[in-house]
Amino acid sequence: MLNEQEILKLIANGENSYVEFKEDSVENLRLAKEMVAMSNHKGGYILLGVEDSGIINGLSRKDNEERIMNICADMIRPLITPSYYEVTISEKRLGVVEIERGWNKPYYFQDSKAKTNRYYQRYGSTTREVKHRDELQRLFQASQNIHFEVIPAARTTINDIDSDRFEEFLKTYKSSVIKKETDITIILKNLELADDDEGVLRPTIAGLLLFGRNSVKKLLPQSGIMCARISGIAITDEKEDVKFLTRNVFDNFDDAVRFFHIYNKHSFVVEGIKRKDYFTYPDKAFRELLANAIIHRDYTIAGSEISVWIYDDRVEIKSPGGVPNSLNIEKMRFGAKYHRNPVLAQFFSYAGIVEMMGQGIPKVDEWLQENGNPALGIIEDEHEVVVTMYKRNGSNKQ
Repeated sequence: MLNEQEILKLIANGENSYVEFKEDSVENLRLAKEMVAMSNHKGGYILLGVEDSGIINGLSRKDNEERIMNICADMIRPLITPSYYEVTISEKRLGVVEIERGWNKPYYFQDSKAKTNRYYQRYGSTTREVKHRDELQRLFQASQNIHFEVIPAARTTINDIDSDRFEEFLKTYKSSVIKKETDITIILKNLELADDDEGVLRPTIAGLLLFGRNSVKKLLPQSGIMCARISGIAITDEKEDVKFLTRNVFDNFDDAVRFFHIYNKHSFVVEGIKRKDYFTYPDKAFRELLANAIIHRDYTIAGSEISVWIYDDRVEIKSPGGVPNSLNIEKMRFGAKYHRNPVLAQFFSYAGIVEMMGQGIPKVDEWLQENGNPALGIIEDEHEVVVTMYKRNGSNKQ
């Protein structure tokens, strides 16, 4: 529950993704849209009795609590139960509708007149209806009700899968599968790497990412990885080397690791009569972080790609999409796991690139500490997750 000073601070800062001002004369439909949008975002506050400009007018109605609860019960699905309370500021009563971050997305408003469901989302200080397919898919994926990776990839045919490479993968890592079933088409469908789409067998997003032939990026623009070596410590400094990786995720992973190796300098220290060898960054840590970026990336987000930035003092790996609903950074550091793309995660596990026990980030912290590097940096927002390895400490002979 907010106190007077906290409410005044919210009002002073103005409307944003988490705060909306409304007179309590606003129609029920508008309140329903705002509550749906905040539930689909990360929660927030609707302050009743406040103009858009921040002027406090106070409440004009006495039934706001009952009204809010009736709107939630009658107009919003799945059901949400916000908190409602009133606070007196300068002898004027304000109503506070406190909405928790929704864990059962997507929420929608039942439009009885149009006989349809309408979805809303917060975009900064505004609320807009979600109409585009990719935005709706992102909301459904956030609820963990569907996984985007198992949707058939548009504009593809089953021939876009490299069947020879897929068979070789099975023989190497999952020979038991090919012993039970020799029809590759059936295996692809059973492993969710292909699916029927209006009578046409197509690769799923996961199938195309894992075993697509040639340039996967042409069919799935968000599949690429950009690697850059920066001569300096700022993104505006000169780019010494840039590579754009456009193949399937296994090839992109190997190519990005090779790029990293070029700039991961070897060093050593002499302890007594023994020489101890180091690299600027532990190879195992980079491989784990890059694999995590690939298998946890939000592939519903088009127009951006995973990026690896190698600066003079650090390595950053940026992956589009925020941390999934059920996780936060603290939980990640303690080894909690959630696979946004479980098919990708499973195949990377089959190949021995990652393990499925959720110990990736704790292991990275151990490897960095053993190598003499500072602790791993992790920053996330609703658009991307950025992990940073900082340069090894100590004075080393090169």
